[in-house]
Amino acid sequence: MKKILKIDDIEGKIYEIDDWKSLQESNLRNHFIKRLNELKEEYTKLIDEISINKLIYDSTVNFTPIIGKKYFLYKDKNEKCFLSLISPTEWNNTHLQFLGTFKQNSTLKWKAIK
Repeated sequence: MKKILKIDDIEGKIYEIDDWKSLQESNLRNHFIKRLNELKEEYTKLIDEISINKLIYDSTVNFTPIIGKKYFLYKDKNEKCFLSLISPTEWNNTHLQFLGTFKQNSTLKWKAIK
């Protein structure tokens, strides 16, 4: 019995698919490999979104953010993060590390702005 596809999931379990006809094998294998890669990419994007939102929600915010407006995230010399209205070009503070520009959408999810 030939094993044609092994799938290693997030928890480390391995699944094998057996006994497919050789004519279908290549197409099906390519389909599942492509779909797995798409899911991995989607998972990575989701983890990035969660990380960004956790970072911002754990940061100090001394104002009420307005949906759709740009804000700037910094880390101070004590390694504390805070959200600011002031852009890096407006702020001449060498003790701050600029982490990025973000805005919040209508679902209150933060998104990085490139």
